[in-house]
Amino acid sequence: MSKLACMFCALFAAFLNPHAYADMAAIHGSSLPQEAAVQDALKDAAQLEPYCRSWTQDWKYPVAKKDVAARLSKDLKSLDAAAKAHPENAELLLLTGLVARYGYNVDVKDTYEASIGALTEAAKLDPADVRAPWFRATLQCQTDQMKAGAETFLALEGNHPWEGMPAAFWMDYMECATVSGMPAHVLRAGDHLEKMHASDMQERDFLTGVAHKRFDPFDPKKKYDPKAAWQGEKTDNGILFTSTSCGLRMQAQGDWAVDRLEFSNGSCVADFSTGPYKGTAHSLHPSILVMVQQPEKGETLEAYSRRFMTNAVFEPFTPSRCPADQCLAVKGIRPKGYGEDGDGHGLMVIFERSQPEFPGLVFESPWEAHKSDGGEGMKYYRPGQVQERIPGKLYYLVLLDTAASIEGPAITDFDLFLQHLTVE
Repeated sequence: MSKLACMFCALFAAFLNPHAYADMAAIHGSSLPQEAAVQDALKDAAQLEPYCRSWTQDWKYPVAKKDVAARLSKDLKSLDAAAKAHPENAELLLLTGLVARYGYNVDVKDTYEASIGALTEAAKLDPADVRAPWFRATLQCQTDQMKAGAETFLALEGNHPWEGMPAAFWMDYMECATVSGMPAHVLRAGDHLEKMHASDMQERDFLTGVAHKRFDPFDPKKKYDPKAAWQGEKTDNGILFTSTSCGLRMQAQGDWAVDRLEFSNGSCVADFSTGPYKGTAHSLHPSILVMVQQPEKGETLEAYSRRFMTNAVFEPFTPSRCPADQCLAVKGIRPKGYGEDGDGHGLMVIFERSQPEFPGLVFESPWEAHKSDGGEGMKYYRPGQVQERIPGKLYYLVLLDTAASIEGPAITDFDLFLQHLTVE
């Protein structure tokens, strides 16, 4: 199993406090066999934890790495022997898995498999205990299995109240979110630690500082290259377009045309053509337009909507989905707007979203391990930058423009677009 490092991971160790965020503190010594060999291994591993909790390329600890490896190897032999004698003791398996993980960080042979095996057995004995998946995820995030590890952290977070998890969990979570490309998740976990009044925030501050630097500040006067403002991702159904600047993710079906993707003067614009569909006289392509803007000072959503209610007769309608708590939805009709193909029909859905506490969070997912650009056995990578969301409240317009003769399939496309629209 390949170890994983990034441009800042080697600095983690410099910010570790011997008494802060200790995973060993999560082990319940009273639940372990009270044999001398087990208790001695517990004490020894706790003493060594500050030096081996994370892998480091530049060893600067007061205990030589080879000595740490030798002591952990001895501890593991004692724990393995005890586990054979007490196969139903989940606490012992947790300790064994954790000590094996620390052995992995100092290059003790076969410890990755030993850790995963012990933690898997512990989880079978007590599926409700978060520690086995937590410890396993932390180990995976130190390897090229970081995506699987990060997904486990996200699942644990989603199924448990954050304030009920220990500070050590959130520090491991922050490190994993850092290496798996989720800076907004790092910031939220750091906020949890601050609210918990966790002691010694040096490492937390370091990781949140790294996360903040991943975001490029919004410049309202800049005209952004579309490739910088919009990120495209192929899916089985088409292409997902995400703009963290505009807090928006949308899906274009595979046969849709992308007519326009822009971000300038503080506004996002995306325009898609669907179809073609056979109208009364011609083959036609409905248009779906998305616009995201900051409101003018004092401008209400109703006033904003009136900017677009011209040259047609408008009436309210109920959209298939509103991407916000409330939407303004109107249908406009332009008599003979498409000539022989009928009146022009326009559907507009307009809504607002305030800036979330952690912008970009809903769009983040863990990366797959990157290809190595370093030496054998170690993977190195440099994470990319993320465009910062436009600050404050944003107004969103989603518009369908079509002819009356093809309104049925055009509305089907419009409804599909709304169903797959994510706005933070």
